[in-house]
Amino acid sequence: MEITKGVHLHFIQSEKFKTNKIKVRFSAPMSEKTIAGRVLTASMLETSNALYPTSQSFREKLANLYGANFSTSLSRRGLVHYLDINLSFVRDQFLSRKNVLTDEMLEFLKASLFSPLSNGDAFDGKTFEIEKKNVLTDLEAEIENHFYHAHRKLNDLFYDLSEMRIPRVGTVELVEKETAESSFATFQQMLKEDQIDFFFIGNFNEIAVRDKIQDFHFAEREQPLELMYQQNYSNVTRENLEQREVHQSIIELAYHFSAQYGDSEHLPLIVLNGLLGGFAHSKLFVNVREKESLAYTISSNFDIFSGLLRIYAGIDRANRTKTIALINRQILDLKRGNFTDDELEQTKKC
Repeated sequence: MEITKGVHLHFIQSEKFKTNKIKVRFSAPMSEKTIAGRVLTASMLETSNALYPTSQSFREKLANLYGANFSTSLSRRGLVHYLDINLSFVRDQFLSRKNVLTDEMLEFLKASLFSPLSNGDAFDGKTFEIEKKNVLTDLEAEIENHFYHAHRKLNDLFYDLSEMRIPRVGTVELVEKETAESSFATFQQMLKEDQIDFFFIGNFNEIAVRDKIQDFHFAEREQPLELMYQQNYSNVTRENLEQREVHQSIIELAYHFSAQYGDSEHLPLIVLNGLLGGFAHSKLFVNVREKESLAYTISSNFDIFSGLLRIYAGIDRANRTKTIALINRQILDLKRGNFTDDELEQTKKC
């Protein structure tokens, strides 16, 4: 259901659960210029607004709405960055007052979007600096996560395009440059230019919700989005070895594949990854970790939107060569069809 150009409502009606959920997704091209502002906007939106200017008053209001939840999350697919606002609350049918909580939650959402904690040109300085410090603390903690750091290093090696190397939560360097003014400008740009999708999951009066969202008065927008990223195919395996304390290391390998989302090779690729390293019965886990004890953890995953298949393992660095050789043997076995019908069926069921 289109509210205006670039703003859509999606309803998934269900009475299975006692809670209703609303997700508001802001979609825009991944960009080094806006990523940090979007990250800080997400942090500001989930802690306060002009009507409830402190974290305490913000949470008290949600508590008074029968323990409703209001949070934000960040993700990416291919060349697109998503900022999601997530709301969950008790279905009106379970309340003594009918058909009120959905309306109140949408009013709360409207206040957060159009009455943010700001002076009109910038986010509130004091609150912004607190949230900026919190974001930087989280990012610095991520850097200390060896697997996160290894993932980033492999992305740098694999992707040709700089936008594909940007983490969904930005970087310390980019966030440090942000000000209350620049992040607020990014937020206003989001409201005016991002593709916006509202997802309503639960039991909703679709006409009443549509009328309510129309009162948000979103302007028309046309945001060109490219989910799929393709770079020139290469059969060269990229490798990153992240050294940890004592003898432990993390090895990551990147393989390029040409399958795309929704094409004839997409589903076979899902099964292939399951056979290779997606589950506890997969070849990497059974043969590299369990039988040969060459890794304390090992797995594989793939990004259908960018053509990257990643294998990562925690190993003793002295076993690097032996581990890579055994990993390559598992891949060769799959190419040759060396797997059983039982393994295939088990993978499909998973």
